Parts: sequence; structure tokens; C-alpha cells
Amino acid sequence: MKTQRLAAAVTFSVAVFALSACATQYDSLIKTVPVGSGTSHLATLPFVACVKVKWATRPLKIGEYSPNADGDVITVHGANGQTMLLIDAEPSGNGTGYTIYGDIVSASAYVADAHKCD
Repeated sequence: MKTQRLAAAVTFSVAVFALSACATQYDSLIKTVPVGSGTSHLATLPFVACVKVKWATRPLKIGEYSPNADGDVITVHGANGQTMLLIDAEPSGNGTGYTIYGDIVSASAYVADAHKCD
């Protein structure tokens, strides 16, 4: 019984650590100058689904998480797992507003892909 509790505690600790690492990378990217932004007529979840489909064809790995109840973030990870680019999508009056942050050579291609979901 104690072994199961210990295993559960370790698993929980690892998950919290992993999420905090994502949040730290997210925070550092958000403090940079955006590489793109826009608005979409789609609601947030359909917009995010559209962007994920477009970005999935690119060579870098993508991830997703929700920092709050309304918004969503799609991340692009390099070979070492570090977040290199992200799109922060939030509901707006007519759909979704989004901002893209990142520091990779191919950022313009990711921005163009996101605009295809406007």
C-alpha cells in the first residue's frame, strides 16, 4: 500500500515538474516580440484544431495545453524538447484572437499556416 502511494506521489511530482518546465518556457517566449498575430472567424477549439493539422506537417514536434479555461496554446518543440515557437489563442468577439511567439528560422512558415485558419 505504501509502495503504491509512493509511486503515485513520484508520478504526480514528475508531472508537476514537466508542466512547470513548459510554463517557464512559455513565459520566456511570451516576453519576446511576437512573430505574428491575427484573428480567426473560428471559435478557439476549432481554430486550434485547424492550426494543429497544418503544423503537424512540419518536421518539429507539436504539443498543446490550456493555460486557462478559455484559451489554448500550441507549442513547437526542438530536438532537445525545448519550446521554440508557440501560438497563444484566446476567444475574441467574432472568433479567436491569436499571437505567435518564437525564435526559429521557419517561424514565417508557421505564421502562414496559422493564417490559413483565419
